[in-house]
Amino acid sequence: MIKQKLSVVLIVIALCLFYLMLGIGYSQSYNPGFFPDEFAHMGYIVDVLKNNFPDYREGLIFSSNKLNYLNHPALYYVIVGELAKLLDLQDAFANVGRYVNMLISVIIIALTCRMLYQTTKSSLATFLGGAFLLVIPMFVLLGSAVSNDQINTLGCTLVIYGLLGLMEIDKEKKPLTSWILCICAGGIIASLTKATGSLAIVCMLVSVAIFNFSRVIQLVKNLSVKQWLIIVASVAIVVVYFISVHKIYGGFYPAPQGTPATWFFVENPDAKRLAFSDFVGNFLNGNLVTLTIPYGHIYIADSESRIVVVKAILIVLTVMAGYVSIKKSSKKESYFVITSSLIVAFFIFFIIYLFTIRDMHLKTGYTGAMQARYFFGFLPVCSLVIAKVIAYLRSKIIKGVVAVLMVTGLITATYPATVKFLDLRMWQSVTIVEQPLFNTSYGYLTNGRRFEQSIMAETNSLRGVELMLATFARQNHGPLTLALLDNSGKVIASQVVKMETLKDNAYAWFDLDGVKITHNQQYVLRLTCDECTPDNAVSWWAIKQEFEAPIFLLNRFGPGAGDKYPKGTAYVDGVKVGGAYSFRLYYQ
Repeated sequence: MIKQKLSVVLIVIALCLFYLMLGIGYSQSYNPGFFPDEFAHMGYIVDVLKNNFPDYREGLIFSSNKLNYLNHPALYYVIVGELAKLLDLQDAFANVGRYVNMLISVIIIALTCRMLYQTTKSSLATFLGGAFLLVIPMFVLLGSAVSNDQINTLGCTLVIYGLLGLMEIDKEKKPLTSWILCICAGGIIASLTKATGSLAIVCMLVSVAIFNFSRVIQLVKNLSVKQWLIIVASVAIVVVYFISVHKIYGGFYPAPQGTPATWFFVENPDAKRLAFSDFVGNFLNGNLVTLTIPYGHIYIADSESRIVVVKAILIVLTVMAGYVSIKKSSKKESYFVITSSLIVAFFIFFIIYLFTIRDMHLKTGYTGAMQARYFFGFLPVCSLVIAKVIAYLRSKIIKGVVAVLMVTGLITATYPATVKFLDLRMWQSVTIVEQPLFNTSYGYLTNGRRFEQSIMAETNSLRGVELMLATFARQNHGPLTLALLDNSGKVIASQVVKMETLKDNAYAWFDLDGVKITHNQQYVLRLTCDECTPDNAVSWWAIKQEFEAPIFLLNRFGPGAGDKYPKGTAYVDGVKVGGAYSFRLYYQ
């Protein structure tokens, strides 16, 4: 038993260290603002730095003159803001927010593994269940972002752990205060973080109570006065918070302005409303895609093999969930009762959320918010399903297949997290300037055409450039030339690459051999191809110049619009088109 417990400790340490490697990779590779809603979250943290609480009336999106649109409770923002002040790291508050989430992620992993071992007594089951968290890319990415998603997942994890403790781990004993504290602490954390967290916990409590009614009644009868006081105090904290917020701001989930769905409706009042079947198809596909890939407001390099492995793991998870549900129906089988109750809770949550998003779509035409991260409060339930089934089955073949899949998932998870961070060009450069966003291209780069990007020199030497190119899913042939011109139009450096070496929708490296330039002077990157035809050509991805819709112009409502690269602009065939191409500049 001691040896097995030691092995579990080593598993927890290994998984936590592996997570930290992945999390630091994401955090160091992408600047704050590139992950989902980071600038909006950062805006509320700035409010806390200034006034000790998010400004739900006049708070702005960070680095914007537009009002904040997030309607999340204040817990995460207060924690990060007050910690930044305590550590005198106000200027680095975004990094504080990211590292707070890394710590929270480590706690989630440790709690989940402890829960899995206590309920299965299996080291293998504990490892495979805990590893599942790390093969889901957005769990890792959100744990290295400025976001309240991770602390919401922590709250749900505590509730799941507490419910398992009361209903299964110590089911023959009187209710332990520690389990009550877990449930209450988790409920407070999730409720004061996101509305979806509150909904997830309500679904869990209701489902467990319905399917284990007699046990719940017995627990309620055996609660001590101290335990009742803990429950009442926890509920009171949540109630007082929401009553206070409603009294001050006029709503339980206030925000200075409407959501992106509101913006979409204002700009597109006649947008097509999807039929229910089409909507459900979009909803399922959107959640599947965002469960299997890392995403944000930028391109994140990934591998198809990793996505295939994650999908295979999700198929195995689905089969296991079905197996748990079937086994639970047997009156003699109590091993899966709580696990199956939590699976039902997920489906209740799923249906409620589906129809909530459907209602929003019918009112506004908006098709966003179809992202799996809103379900992440149930990730520990997925880990529980995997661990329970692995511990229950006797087949070594099945266990071996699942173990191979999970280990492969962990290995391939390192690619999107570290591919940029471990690039030698990144370490060999003093300064890297990046414009990673793109939403358009300007056609084929054929003979006689030229794509140009003006840039501002950040140092006195430019080592090289990466351009985000499209090959149109074909292998093109011939030379592609990038030239660097000074402000007089003189070519001071150039590099030719073979189009045969290019990958579709990926960065292409042009080595400029540390060409000498002048700091703070304007230069131009010119991309040409003398041998290209429409059937044998590439294009350079770009982001269009943003213009505010007239209804949002000169006011603080709606989405912001600004230059993504204010120190330069894009040209097509000598004509200024605004916006910017997608590139990375590596300075020495």
